[in-house]
Amino acid sequence: MKREELNRKVGEELEHIPRIEGELKQNLFRSAYNQIRGHDLAVNPAIPASESFNRALEQARQGNPSFSPVYDRDFFTI
Repeated sequence: MKREELNRKVGEELEHIPRIEGELKQNLFRSAYNQIRGHDLAVNPAIPASESFNRALEQARQGNPSFSPVYDRDFFTI
């Protein structure tokens, strides 16, 4: 997958995880998803978004076990 296509796809997926002003944990989760998803797609474009989402969520919960992200539950089937 070309870099431009990868960035476009991740950007479209991030629309389903809103940035919330003043919510550091939510925004750090978005950042983690961005990084993890970009890596996953570069390695294997067939990896489902939900797999990358779950990895980002595991990472976010390492520092805050009760973290519950705001996201489009219809888009990410976790």
